[in-house]
Amino acid sequence: MFELDDIAAVAAKGRQGLWGPLARAVTQVENSPPWEVTVPRAAQPCHIVGVTGPPGAGKSTLTGRLIESYADAGLRVAVLAIDPSSPLTGGAVLGDRLRMETHLSGRPEVFVRSLASRGSHGAVASATRNIARLLELSGLFDVVLIETVGAGQTEVAIVDVADTVLLVTVPGLGDAVQTIKAGLMEVADAFVVNMADRPGARETARHLRLAAGRADAVHLTVATEGEGVDKLREGLLERWQELSSSGELQRLRLEKWGADASLVAEAWVGDVAGALDLDSQDSMHNSVNRILKEAAGRWAQ
Repeated sequence: MFELDDIAAVAAKGRQGLWGPLARAVTQVENSPPWEVTVPRAAQPCHIVGVTGPPGAGKSTLTGRLIESYADAGLRVAVLAIDPSSPLTGGAVLGDRLRMETHLSGRPEVFVRSLASRGSHGAVASATRNIARLLELSGLFDVVLIETVGAGQTEVAIVDVADTVLLVTVPGLGDAVQTIKAGLMEVADAFVVNMADRPGARETARHLRLAAGRADAVHLTVATEGEGVDKLREGLLERWQELSSSGELQRLRLEKWGADASLVAEAWVGDVAGALDLDSQDSMHNSVNRILKEAAGRWAQ
């Protein structure tokens, strides 16, 4: 069973601006099977924000600007950028990290890590949940931003990780808003119309407000210029305060804990099944029964 290094020592180094120990702990979690990782619940939660939306919406630029806004407000920020995987090595391509470099310059207190999606369902790396929990447990951060690959409207797995799902879109979607509504619209907690200096931005925002049923859930930004980003950050902080004070955060976290357990079970059964020599002539019922019995037996050991 995987064991984390002394988290207190890792946190102490982080407070000195030395990210090496934390980076190594993240690597350990990323490279370990999910059933071998146990990250305890943090005594003091931090706001985990998922930034998602279709490709080309400017998520990386907006995330970079949010880094600046949070840091300028005196808040401690960690960023997990889920990048596409290299077809050769399986590692992160690091495109998102490169686009954020301008906003990271002169900000050594910000921790940014690129993670390879490795084909994970929903464009969220399978280790992201445990890594986010590790960053929270360190006590070094007020907010963790998770920027997803941008796989389109079916990318809803981020809801199992984040306390707040931020959907970033652009003007001119038209009827596509109805298409998005069937996927991300149903799980998003807040919306951003980025590139709001383009024609149709107000109309797109109006459509989103009608679909969301809440005017305060929609923000307009021009991320390249930093316009509207501070107001977005204030809106996210208001949501965090509401979640924390109402008891809703505890309910959401309990739901996510159950979802995490289910995903670990799924990964474990899949790993066990891959090592079994199943009889192709046997019935599906018997094959499944054998897999489940074998998985349960090995887990009990």
